[in-house]
Formats: sequence, C-alpha cells, structure tokens
Amino acid sequence: MIDLVAFDLDGTVLDPQSRLTNTAAETIADLAQRGINAVSISGRSIRRTLEPFAERPQLVSGLHLAGYNGAVIVGPDASSGRPVMHEERLDADTFVKLTRYAQDADLNLIYARFDHSGGQLVEEYRHARSVDGLEAFGGPGFVLDPDLYSRCLNGCYNPPPLVGMVVDPGERSDHIAALKALGGDQITVSWAVPDRVQVTRRGVDKGKALRLLARQMGVPLERVLAIGDGDNDLPMLRAAGIGVLMGNARTPVQESVPGEGIRVGPTLAQDGFAAMVREYALSG
Repeated sequence: MIDLVAFDLDGTVLDPQSRLTNTAAETIADLAQRGINAVSISGRSIRRTLEPFAERPQLVSGLHLAGYNGAVIVGPDASSGRPVMHEERLDADTFVKLTRYAQDADLNLIYARFDHSGGQLVEEYRHARSVDGLEAFGGPGFVLDPDLYSRCLNGCYNPPPLVGMVVDPGERSDHIAALKALGGDQITVSWAVPDRVQVTRRGVDKGKALRLLARQMGVPLERVLAIGDGDNDLPMLRAAGIGVLMGNARTPVQESVPGEGIRVGPTLAQDGFAAMVREYALSG
C-alpha cells in the first residue's frame, strides 16, 4: 500500500518545454481524490517549481514542496503564503571556495538566491554569464550579474541553499571529482542535466528531504513511491520503499542503478509517471 508519492519535475511530470503533461496533472488530481499524499521534490527553486502549475494551482496548493535538491521545504499554501519548514544553506567558507573554483575554472556560476520574510519568498537565479540556450533555463527569475563572482567573494550575498555551475558535459565527472575534493565532507554534489552540476550543504539531497517529509506526514518509508529521472533523484529513489527511474533517464544514470532495487520504468513519452502511480498507488 502506498501512502505517499514523491515526484521530480523535469523529465518526470514536465515535458521538454517545462510544461506539465495532461496525464501527470490528472494523476496528481487522482492522488488527491484518493487521499494519498503527494510531494514535489525538485532541484528547482520553489518559484520555478510552481511555474508549470500556474494554470492548475489547485493541484499544488495543498502539497508540500521541496526545492534546491531538498535544501528547502515549504508547506501547503496558506493565507499568509507557504511556510518554510526546513532550510539548509552552504556554510560561508565553503561558499567562498566554490565561488573561487568556478572563477578559476572559468565556469558560469549560478547563485540560487532564497530569502523569506512574513511568508513571502524572494527567489532568483543570478548568473555570471548568459544562460541563453541552456536546457531548462531562462525566463522570469533569471538575472545576469556580471559582478557575481566578486559580490559572492566580498560577502554581498549570503550563502545560498544551492549553487550551480555550467560545465562541458565531457568534463562533468572531472569537475564533480574536483569539487568533492575541494569541499570534502562539507558538500553534496549532483547533476540533473549534462551541462550543469549542483552543490548543496553536506548531507542535503532529495533522499533526506523525502525522509523528513515522510516523518512529518507519519508515513513509513516502505509505503512511499518515489519517481524521478536524474542523478540528483537517486537518493530519493533509494530512500523510498519503491523507487522508479523514468525510462528517459540519461544513460549514465540508468547504468548506475542495477542491483540497487530501483526499477527502470516507462519513459515520459509513454506517460511513465502516470503508469507507475496507477500500478503502485491507484490500483487498489
């Protein structure tokens, strides 16, 4: 029996144009009708999490949302906005090291600003160089900041919940190894699309967010279904009683899961999210 469904966004319920698929929308509505909890756990900011639901706000108004790979968790929408239930930021020294690394390696640094006061969230992605043409990037909330490196190094910006770096996909593994060596046990490094790495505080990942949410809702992990498609989704899939990797996951991600008890399901084009939710959560 499944009492909680956790899902990623891009490549899981959103199409390549970042639009919510009709079958995913219907499935999330069906879960609500059946009284089964659902949560979104994404690498996106909370603002960016909500954008695909702009025309269907009722689907997410009652849901908990986790953003920044689980570094931030907010509760359901209320009259005063969404309450921040959990927040973890990079520590100041590590943030400076990461900024210097990006600058020295000539990488486009992306600073994920997250501030809140009185129930109001202030979020934006500040980037040192253009993000035009990058997958799943651009639009409202993206701010070109040519002085980003110096502002981060001079303490103008607080340590964020997440920093991103745009990398050559062929060099991604090398950058991840270098970042792990630089940050040691103070950081978690993951990737969602081939040309980007994301860095959060030590121990922060989607698996931790799922465990926190399941505990908050009183749901045993063995009664959780988690569905995603990225490397950054794997901690969440491992934590859940049933973890499903979408069939459209990148080849390196699919190659990393054999023997872990994670099922590779249908693709996004095959309505994989809806199919897996029907099989495991809505079939009874």
